[in-house]
Amino acid sequence: MTEAVAGPRLGPPTPLQRNLVFGTIGATIVLGWIGDALWASLVDRHPLTLILLNAKPRYLVLTVNALDGLTYYAVGTTRLLVTKPLVWLVGAWYGVRAVEWAEGRSPRGGALLRFVERHFGRWGWAVIAVTSNNLVCLVAGATGFSLGWFMVLAVVGTLVRLWIFSVAGDVFSRQIDALIGFVGDHRAPIVAASIALVLAGLWWQHRSGGSELDDLASLEHAVEDLDEPEQA
Repeated sequence: MTEAVAGPRLGPPTPLQRNLVFGTIGATIVLGWIGDALWASLVDRHPLTLILLNAKPRYLVLTVNALDGLTYYAVGTTRLLVTKPLVWLVGAWYGVRAVEWAEGRSPRGGALLRFVERHFGRWGWAVIAVTSNNLVCLVAGATGFSLGWFMVLAVVGTLVRLWIFSVAGDVFSRQIDALIGFVGDHRAPIVAASIALVLAGLWWQHRSGGSELDDLASLEHAVEDLDEPEQA
């Protein structure tokens, strides 16, 4: 473990605080699955609901032309950032041990995380601006990176990405309209196929212990073990 992740962190949370944070993160994961399953039912009829459920790039591009600018940027930014300070909190609460847990989840992910760790002290601000994914959020909290500056950089990076998606929506508006028209004409089979794909994917991921909820539960159990000796 490098010195980059040895910064100051918050004290251990209360059980209520921990449960609220992990519960909120888990709820957003489930909402994302619902969005993936029902996107074809929502994309033209309830575009705002779709990006509230799941703000993946493809859904943001498909809905950008159906929403006014203020709604698109406000809701898109909020949905993309809602869990970022929560994951930062987990890193700040549990420090090096939380990062070590993340490193051990997969060889590829661990190698990427170690690379981020080595360069975070100097280039963390740039990493956050480019991508504030969960691993980056965790490292930022564990290193003692200011939550205020973290959120400023994450907001700026998110707004830039949303602008790129809006440009793509404008450039490919005819293709998007054609795709949405096709979805509207074949809604029932597409929705059924989407639901089946989501359920099959979740079954397969859970069987291999690799779903997002499995990861979240694993992290929660790991940090529960850390809380016990500290609070004894």
